Amino acid sequence: MTNTPTNTTLGDFCPKNTFATHPDNPLKESEFNWLFKNREANGFKEAFVKVTARNFLVHVPTFTQCLADRRGA
Repeated sequence: MTNTPTNTTLGDFCPKNTFATHPDNPLKESEFNWLFKNREANGFKEAFVKVTARNFLVHVPTFTQCLADRRGA
């Protein structure tokens, strides 16, 4: 799968709940939530960082790359 860049900044992360409806997210909220729930099986595991038991951050560059890989771009 993809490697997370070594020059990651805090600005590369967005709270999962915020990103689900963010204009930079090309997916519908339901599609995004499905990807998140199935992240272990669909290759999106690297795009999510667990903060607490119910709180995750999205690493936007990794998420975008995973989405591009999945769509064959």
